[in-house]
Amino acid sequence: MSTCPSDSRPTLRTIVENSLVVLLQGLHGQVTTVDLRDESTARGRVVNVDAYMNVRLADVLFRDRRGRVSRLEDLFITGRNVRYVHIPDNLDITDTIEKQLGKISRMRNYETKNPQSQPKTCKICT
Repeated sequence: MSTCPSDSRPTLRTIVENSLVVLLQGLHGQVTTVDLRDESTARGRVVNVDAYMNVRLADVLFRDRRGRVSRLEDLFITGRNVRYVHIPDNLDITDTIEKQLGKISRMRNYETKNPQSQPKTCKICT
């Protein structure tokens, strides 16, 4: 079994396709609130969500469980600490999921039609 990081890429894509992480990825650029397991909350603009539901927010208003408020430029939240992500009311959930799945499908089709676009060997391992 290879330990090359690039080998897991299709697997990560499969995780995203078969879970609601695809919806969270569709929130890119939107302002939302993330409730954390320790009763704290973070409100900010979604910069990135990966296959493991790790979330990066920008321009964050962070409220800890004691109610103290902090302003942060950037915040990374590990997926295991996410309790709940608030979906904005103006977001069409079905449309967002379909758009994200379409992006994944286009990426997969591009990679199969253009095998030269992918390196034969991992640059990290060589």
